[in-house]
Amino acid sequence: MGLDPSRLRRCDRVIGAGALALLVILFLFKWYGVSSHASVGGVSFSASANGWNTFTNSRWLWLVTIVVALAAVWIEADQRGLALPGKPGELVAGLGALSMICILYRIINHPTATASTTVAGVHYTASSGIKLGIWLGLIAAAAITYGGYLEMQERGDSAADAREVTGATSAAFSGLLGSTTPPAAKTGPADEPPAGAP
Repeated sequence: MGLDPSRLRRCDRVIGAGALALLVILFLFKWYGVSSHASVGGVSFSASANGWNTFTNSRWLWLVTIVVALAAVWIEADQRGLALPGKPGELVAGLGALSMICILYRIINHPTATASTTVAGVHYTASSGIKLGIWLGLIAAAAITYGGYLEMQERGDSAADAREVTGATSAAFSGLLGSTTPPAAKTGPADEPPAGAP
């Protein structure tokens, strides 16, 4: 495979950790659930679903975010020196922010219900709402966004350093060329031809 984890920078580790966490949380943690309880015999019922099964539209955005983030980390660790086209930090940060906003929207506008009724002397209560998984998903998406931001900062600093080094090198090279350039020939009126010359 030719992968070298030592090639990974801090931003890559943050992106990778956030993407793996979001992948695990999306499938293994409960994001939404319902529960009910009957007063007779203390009968209770509860059901919950993970993020993948709960949000059938948003899950594709989260999956694309995970895949792109992991691909960016994979390529960075690849010893063959491959590179993503464009600016991967901006792409990862943008998808992470979009995923984070989508999850936050689901937290604020999630379907909730609470019902209570009594039938034939038996009291029933039922409720539905979000679970711990959606909060953990928000944190994981925020980590991906932060990692992409760090990657943008590092590439910006590297570009600035490269420009500075290039400018200093050009100035030094020009100085060397200037010191070895022969002086320009004197300019003035042309010499008069000697007397008697045709």
